[in-house]
Amino acid sequence: MTDNAGTLSIDFLAGFTIFLIAFIYVATLIPGLFIGLQSRTIDYDAVAYRTGVILVEDPGMPYNPSWENLDDYHKGEVLRFGLAVSKDTPNILSSQKVDRFFCTTWTYPDDYRSRVIFGNYPYMFNISFQPAGSNLTRSIGDDPPDEYGYIRRVVKIKGISNASIDDSTIQTYKFNSSDNVTTDVFSIHLNFTNLLEDEPNPAYQINPYNDQIMVNVSGMNAKVIPIPPITAPLPTNLTAIQICRSKPISTNLHPPVVCFANFTSPIVDNNQVDLPYPIENNLSLIIPPGFITTDLADANTQLYFNLTFDHYNAGILSEEKGYLNSTGSGPFEYNYDPKNITLPKLQDGVLEVSVW
Repeated sequence: MTDNAGTLSIDFLAGFTIFLIAFIYVATLIPGLFIGLQSRTIDYDAVAYRTGVILVEDPGMPYNPSWENLDDYHKGEVLRFGLAVSKDTPNILSSQKVDRFFCTTWTYPDDYRSRVIFGNYPYMFNISFQPAGSNLTRSIGDDPPDEYGYIRRVVKIKGISNASIDDSTIQTYKFNSSDNVTTDVFSIHLNFTNLLEDEPNPAYQINPYNDQIMVNVSGMNAKVIPIPPITAPLPTNLTAIQICRSKPISTNLHPPVVCFANFTSPIVDNNQVDLPYPIENNLSLIIPPGFITTDLADANTQLYFNLTFDHYNAGILSEEKGYLNSTGSGPFEYNYDPKNITLPKLQDGVLEVSVW
């Protein structure tokens, strides 16, 4: 008699083998079945965090010239939004970049999604910024739903510099004319070597390439001789702003100053104006960020903006002793001297990113 104890039939072995193969196959598929079931809150938080990092730690692309200086006709060249002053200053934002980022010429969500959110998933989002001590919150995007990802970044924003020239400054530096003349010339000097090297920290640096340059003048006090039938004083005209420069070379350490262009549509008194422009006692001149490029001035350049004031009005010469003039005293130095220049300061702020 044959003992068959402990033996298995061929049918059982075949069936058990097929079962094991099927089990192993299904087991390998199970992890993939749960990929789409991961927590959306965690995913959105990660996207919000990544977006916040891009905005506050990256200067954006292109960097030189910086993206915020590109006008609306060239905004297609902007590849990535970034609000940091530079790669070396994370969490310190440029006020010019913040202004450009929240400009209404960008389209929500497409322009922002492709330049700061990235990825193929059509995320919706809201990005807002509020300076400390201000009730004004700047934002782009829709209101978040009940569930969304969120990140808040405490940052600092770099302010702008400006020069204040009043009657006391004019007298101290002798920025005036002692004789009746038909025109006065006042020169503003930007020494790129000093501006870029005397303050190496970009957070406090006056960078003429990316920063606004502002000069406010008060107390010029022009007068016009009243000759009948004219009884009211007539203003002096700002007739020209010449752009001049000098660049030292090895054979000539003191090269001549060469005037090569005109600032034809300057921003005067917070408006872009055409020259001639009437000036009485006060003047505010702005050289906007991006106007000065590396083609206009490199790191070794001495750049001058020469303002010409014409005192003829309908053939009448103004009685102007003490008007704004730097011909005898030398140009006004736009530098880091706190007596004449309000230097860039850092202000606290909060950037918030919501993604859903």
